[in-house]
Amino acid sequence: MKKLVLVLAIVFAGVMTSNAQVWVGLNNIGAQIEKNHTAFSFAPEIGYGINNQWTVALGVNYEFNQFKNDILGNQTTNTLFLQPYVRYTGGTIGHKFFLFADLCGDIALLDANGAYAVTIQPGIAWKPCENGKFTAAFRFCKIGYDHNIYGTDGFLLQGALACPRIGIYYDL
Repeated sequence: MKKLVLVLAIVFAGVMTSNAQVWVGLNNIGAQIEKNHTAFSFAPEIGYGINNQWTVALGVNYEFNQFKNDILGNQTTNTLFLQPYVRYTGGTIGHKFFLFADLCGDIALLDANGAYAVTIQPGIAWKPCENGKFTAAFRFCKIGYDHNIYGTDGFLLQGALACPRIGIYYDL
C-alpha cells in the first residue's frame, strides 16, 4: 500500500510540473428551489491535454433532489456519477473558438441497477486570451446509448441548444 501511495505521489508531481497540460474545471454547478422541489448539482473535473487535438479527463458529478409530496412525504435522491471522457478538438473559428467532440461515459456509483451511458457530446470552446489560463466550453447535445441514467434504456438524443452545459476550466 505504501508503494502504491508513493507511485501515485510521484505521478501526481510529474503531471503537476508539466507545461500547462493539466487543467481543472467545473463542468456543472446549479441549484433549483421550488415549492415542492429542491435540487442542486456540482461537477468538478480534472484533465490532461495530450496535444492540441486530444484531451483526456475525469469528472465527478453529484446531484441532490428532494421532492415534497403531501401523500408520500419527502422523497430524496443522492446521485454520484463518475464521468470519464476523451475530447477531440477538430477545428478552429478564428483564434479564440475551437470545435470539439467528447466521447463521454457516465457511470452511476450510488445506483444498484448498474446505470451507465456512453455518449458523444459536440460543442465549442472559447479561450478569451491566446496565452490565457481560462477556457469556457459549451456542450450542446448528447447522442449515444443510455442505460437508465437519463431516463431511457436504449438510444439517446438529448439536446439543449437553448441552455447548453457550460464548463469553466483553468490551466495549471
